[in-house]
Amino acid sequence: MSDPKSLLAEEIHAAADHMSAREIAPETLTEAHLLVARANELLSTGKLWTEEERLIRFASQMVVPLGAPIIADGAEFEAFTESPYSGKHNPMRPTSAAYRRVGDEVHADVLVGPALEGAPGRAHGGLTAAVFDDIMGATQRITGLSGYTRTLTVTYRAKLPIDEVVHFIAELVDKDDRTFTIDAKALHEGTTVATARAVFTSVRFDTFEPPEDKTR
Repeated sequence: MSDPKSLLAEEIHAAADHMSAREIAPETLTEAHLLVARANELLSTGKLWTEEERLIRFASQMVVPLGAPIIADGAEFEAFTESPYSGKHNPMRPTSAAYRRVGDEVHADVLVGPALEGAPGRAHGGLTAAVFDDIMGATQRITGLSGYTRTLTVTYRAKLPIDEVVHFIAELVDKDDRTFTIDAKALHEGTTVATARAVFTSVRFDTFEPPEDKTR
């Protein structure tokens, strides 16, 4: 069974899809507004993470030399639980995103809901680019590299549909002392609908370590 935070994220995302895809009666919206406002009151009682705590959470899930689990071939995984494009705890993600390792590649089945629609029937182009960036970044879990996106180039070949599964594939194609390059493609029913190339700036692993506490 999913954890409570994942279940809540699913419901929040579903609410966004409903609002984007339906004509809703004003009285229903008013009732929903009151319920969501109360939910936000409850959620605001939680402790706000510091930047250091967020850094530790990120490193423990994304940076292999700092403790992120090594992904076995064939295993499913998520890049980061708070990732806006794959994290199970983030309601901003696409409706679903399942990542897995296949050899030296990251494969992902992504379904985009109507809240992230651009032109009718199509995922927003910016969302498509962001999903590519997330999946390409996830290759760091199997390469052991670490870095930030320097450039990302996306070529749109056909529509990336909403409410249908699109298959993404990403792999490392080049690296040197300062950068590494990832290529990726998105396929729908066997047809390539978009391709992407990203160059990442390599960073030292200790960039993701919290600063030393000088008071100790």
